[in-house]
Amino acid sequence: MRRLVLVRQAQVRLDSRLPPQRWELTDVGRAEAEALARLAVFHGVEAVVTSPEPKARATAEPIARVSGLELCVEQDLREAERSAAPVDDRATFVARVDAWLGGSQASGWEERDHAANRIVTCIERLLAEVAGDLALVSHGTVLSLYLAWLRRHERVELAEWEAIPLPGVAVIDPSGRRILEPWRRT
Repeated sequence: MRRLVLVRQAQVRLDSRLPPQRWELTDVGRAEAEALARLAVFHGVEAVVTSPEPKARATAEPIARVSGLELCVEQDLREAERSAAPVDDRATFVARVDAWLGGSQASGWEERDHAANRIVTCIERLLAEVAGDLALVSHGTVLSLYLAWLRRHERVELAEWEAIPLPGVAVIDPSGRRILEPWRRT
């Protein structure tokens, strides 16, 4: 059975001076990415594709290196675009994410339905291009949107998004549209 291995990036350094798209991994995050790359779940993958964001690339690079594969970068695997993240006020940020996941527009954020269409279209295209097992490294909100589409759910519940660990791995049967292994921390 063909597998789609989804990976959420490792621990990031929150920096309110930078847009979230430019955040990088912490030292702990880099060590987590190295450990992640040695998991058996990546044995047999034929391609490793990552979001262009530094935090995702730094998570994906060890996976590609250990797997002996070239790392491919795909723009449409990027996180949902948002102008700023209130890193000093987690409760406000989580409330904003919850509203956004429910379909409310947040000022400065990419529309949820646009982000969902982008990630689903991208993953479906990559699955059509790669015949075997595929590993994708991306981000929490867009991966939540993809899994909601996979399960035919209209809304992503906040608890689902919050349950995705940093880093996290889930395994999907793309043909059967089912989750083989739910999110787990590595």
